[in-house]
Amino acid sequence: MSTTPTTFAEKLAFLIETMHPASRGPYDDEELAQAWGVSRQYVWQLRTGRRAEPRHSVAMKIVRFFGVPEDYFVDDDVTVAVMRQIQDLIDRRDGTPDADDPGENVELRRLALRILGLSTDERELVSNMVDKLRAYESTPRHRRSRRKPSPVDQG
Repeated sequence: MSTTPTTFAEKLAFLIETMHPASRGPYDDEELAQAWGVSRQYVWQLRTGRRAEPRHSVAMKIVRFFGVPEDYFVDDDVTVAVMRQIQDLIDRRDGTPDADDPGENVELRRLALRILGLSTDERELVSNMVDKLRAYESTPRHRRSRRKPSPVDQG
């Protein structure tokens, strides 16, 4: 990540190269076309820069597929933040000798990227909920409450 991508094609290329399960290589044009509901040629045009940008509806399918904020393709600051976060997650994953299921790593990256798009208050709410779930799971089963805490519980 030595230079910040500036075109849609460069930003898309980064996602294609990095956002895939560790057990396999990047998605090919056919897989992306099926996932996004477009032709393989349309994907190729976006990936190579022959088409500068997709239709809005396709752009929304792309951001949902990769789990990035909607502003990833239009705001360079968001692009850089997302790229750093993805790279950090990949480095962490690759640095773990006995990594978990590769599919979970992709879901973890997607979850982390979705959290980026939340407001500060919303991120704090997610963080508090994670803390409550961890505390619940670490409590011996016979001492747990009968139901898991809900997001509205003020624990």
